[in-house]
Amino acid sequence: MKKKLNEDTFLKREKKRKKLLNRKFQKRKFQKRKIHEIKYPFVILILLLIIVIISFILYLILSKRNKQRKSYFIDKNINEERKSIQEYIYMVMNGTLYNPNEVFKQSENPKISIVVSVYNGEAYLEKALLSIENQDFKDIEIIMVDDCSKDNSVNLIKELMKKDPRIRLYQNEENKGALFTKTKGVLNAKGKYVMTLDEDDIYVQRDAFSTLYSEAEENNLDILGFAILFTRFPTLRWQGLHRYMKTDIIYQPNVTNRMYKCDSSKCKRQGDVISNYFFRTDLFIDTIKQIDDKFMNVKMIVHDDFLLFFLLTRKARNLRQIKRILYAMIQRPSENNPKIKFQKDEKQKNRENLQCLAYINYLEFILIKTNNDIKDKRIASFELNNWFFKVNCKYNEYIRERAINVLKLFLKNEYIENKVKNKILIFLNETRQNNILNSTNLVPF
Repeated sequence: MKKKLNEDTFLKREKKRKKLLNRKFQKRKFQKRKIHEIKYPFVILILLLIIVIISFILYLILSKRNKQRKSYFIDKNINEERKSIQEYIYMVMNGTLYNPNEVFKQSENPKISIVVSVYNGEAYLEKALLSIENQDFKDIEIIMVDDCSKDNSVNLIKELMKKDPRIRLYQNEENKGALFTKTKGVLNAKGKYVMTLDEDDIYVQRDAFSTLYSEAEENNLDILGFAILFTRFPTLRWQGLHRYMKTDIIYQPNVTNRMYKCDSSKCKRQGDVISNYFFRTDLFIDTIKQIDDKFMNVKMIVHDDFLLFFLLTRKARNLRQIKRILYAMIQRPSENNPKIKFQKDEKQKNRENLQCLAYINYLEFILIKTNNDIKDKRIASFELNNWFFKVNCKYNEYIRERAINVLKLFLKNEYIENKVKNKILIFLNETRQNNILNSTNLVPF
C-alpha cells in the first residue's frame, strides 16, 4: 500500500513538473516570438534610416561639387544668352569667319587695344584671333607679345598679320612669364581702353567690344567687369561662371575693397583675374610704372593677375560690373597643352624657387608699395599666412635672402597677427641655425 502510494505521489509530482516545464517553454516561446515581432521591423527601420543619411550626405557632396557648374541655371534670362554663346563658340572652333570677304583696316588711333600674350600657342592662336575678328566693333588694334615660344607661333603670327593689318607683334628677348609679357603689350597700346587675352582663350559674343566700349564711355569708367565662362575642350561643356552679376558704379574706397573683404577679425580674398575686366589704358600704364625692374624681370609663374589687379583697384576712381558673359577660359587636356608640357619639363626645384619668389614679391608689394593703411597691412598678414607658409619652398641662396628681408619688414607691421609673427620667428631661427644650402644645391635663374 505504501509502495503504491509512493508511486502515485511520484507520478503526480512528475506530471506537475512536466506541466511546469511546458508552461515555461510556452512562455519562453511566446517571448521569443514577441522579440522577433519587434526586432525585424526595428532592423528595417534602422537600415532605412542609414540609407536616408547616406543619400543625404551624397546629395550634399554632389550639390556642392556641381554648384558652380550649374549656377547658370539660377538665372532664367541666361538661357537665351547661353544659346548665342554656344553658337559663337562652335563657329570660332570650326574656324568660321563671320564675314569672309571683309577687309580689315588699320587705325592710327584705335579705340580698344587687345593684348594677346603668346607662349607656344601655335595650336590655339587662330581660334583666339577669330573670336576677335568676328566682333562687330572693328576700331581696334591687336597686340601680340610672344614670350620666346619654342613652336611655330611667331611665324604663324607673321602670316596672320598679312591678312589683318591691325595685328602688331612684339617679342621678348628671353622667356619672362605672363606678368612681363602682358605689361609689355599694355605699354605699347594706343587705344583708349585695353583688354588682355590668353592665346588659348576666346571671346564668346559678337557684341563684346561694342557693349564694353559704349558702357565705359557712357559712364566714364576706369574699370568695367564682365562674366567669364569656364569650359572644357573638346566637349565645350560649361564648367561654371565667374562674376555673373550686375552692380551699380562703385567708387573709392569700395573699389579698393573689390579684391579683399575684411572685418574686425580677418580678411578674405575675393578672387579676380584681369582677363574679365576692361581697363582705361592710361590707368593701366600708370599702374605698371609702380612695378620696378626687380619684379618685372622675375618670371612669375603664379599670382601675376593678383598683383596687377591689386594695384589697379587702388588707382582706379570707379568700377562697374555688367551681367554679360563675354570671355571663355578653355581648359584643354594637359597632354595637348604645350604650356603644361613645358612646365613639366622644367626642373622641379627651379619651379618651386620661382613660385616662392613670386610669393615673396607679391607680399612685399602689398606691404610697402600700396596705400600703407591699416587694411593693406592686415591683408599682407593674411596673404603671408595663407600663401607663403603653405608652400614647401626649396630655397636657393638668393630666395632665402629675399625671404629674410621681406619677413623682417613684416615684423615691423604692428597689425600682424601673433600666430603669423610666431611663424616668421620660427622661420628666421631655423634659417639662422640650419644652413641647409651649399654651393652645389643652388639653382640658377
